[in-house]
Amino acid sequence: MSKVGIIIDTACDLPKEAYEELNVAMLPLWVHFSDKSYRDQVDIEKDEFYRLLDKEFPKTSTPSPIEIKEIVDKEFAFGADEVIIITLSSRLSGANNLANLVAMDYDGKVKVFDTKNIAIGSGFYAYRAAELRDQGHNADEIIKIMEDDRAKMKSRTYFVIPELTNLINGGRIGKVKGVIGQLLHIKPIITCDADGVYYDTDKVRGFAKAQRRLVDKIKDELKDTKDYYLSICHGANPEALEAVKDALKDEVARAKIYVEEQIAPTLAVHTGRGLVGVAYYKL
Repeated sequence: MSKVGIIIDTACDLPKEAYEELNVAMLPLWVHFSDKSYRDQVDIEKDEFYRLLDKEFPKTSTPSPIEIKEIVDKEFAFGADEVIIITLSSRLSGANNLANLVAMDYDGKVKVFDTKNIAIGSGFYAYRAAELRDQGHNADEIIKIMEDDRAKMKSRTYFVIPELTNLINGGRIGKVKGVIGQLLHIKPIITCDADGVYYDTDKVRGFAKAQRRLVDKIKDELKDTKDYYLSICHGANPEALEAVKDALKDEVARAKIYVEEQIAPTLAVHTGRGLVGVAYYKL
């Protein structure tokens, strides 16, 4: 039986404890402030990041090909026969393209999977891949199953943010109508389309109403689903997380896996403070 190593980039928002729990490796992206650069989830804690974010709009970057290769080589050194690299949507990050370039040096033994998703909606693919690996599937079989799930859009991430400024400044606005929404105090519910590009599914006047619409959307989309992973995430907004969690308490109780997390710095750069989001993966 082939031994499969799994690597996932930190923009996929996997909780720190899940790397060890799932036996997957971390591929850190970078956050750059004017005086210092940090590896996401390695060199900077989330509370410290938000403190710095209040003072300066930082930049983000992907790991270098050398950094990716070092992590891949460690997986082979630890006994892997094949390696899967899971990344954030290639339309939102360059990590997928770089991973594919690195994979070309490994004669087909390294596979790269584009989640075409964001945050823990992407991270749930690591849970899925680890589950399939532990069932004895090889890398090609795991990729095929996840590609089928992706085509059916079984994993979705929805989020609401109080202000679109960071999303606009970071060039990650996608198909979301930003400037007009800012002027009219309209809060879009944002997700990714089938190509992994941001777009707004709903537009609601006011943040509180947008949260309620988000809850209604999740309830409706999960009402006939027996098995699923579920996550509620936030960006320095625990009050909003608790409000959404309370409204989704039945869905939380039914989830096969439930994850509650503050979003990673490389995502928070583009969303700013205040985000609340929900992601699921239908099994």
